[in-house]
Amino acid sequence: MSMFAPVRSEKTDLDAVRRYAVSVIAQSEGEDLQMKAVTLALLGGIMWRSKPGSTEMTQDGDSGNAILSTTLGGRHLNFSYDQNTESIAMREGRVDGPILHSFCNRTLIGDFETAFSALWR
Repeated sequence: MSMFAPVRSEKTDLDAVRRYAVSVIAQSEGEDLQMKAVTLALLGGIMWRSKPGSTEMTQDGDSGNAILSTTLGGRHLNFSYDQNTESIAMREGRVDGPILHSFCNRTLIGDFETAFSALWR
């Protein structure tokens, strides 16, 4: 089975999160700021607060980037890695919508908490 199988190929939220982590970390390995720590912290927050059964990973047909979609606090969010900025963008609704927050290796722990806390107020 291909790592980037079609939409909804994963059996559980954890399968989707695992595939997304592998993709982002593999994409960032040659960069100055590897994304391992920020990816793991971000995905931990998603697994903690996402609606069970709402998480899936797809691959953008244009760029080939992995996109993780989930529901947090009643909001449908998309997370995608941008190699140009070496960050993971969080967008609401559409994958090309405005960026709500951007996570990179310079993101402080408090910034993760602030971003996720705003989703379930």
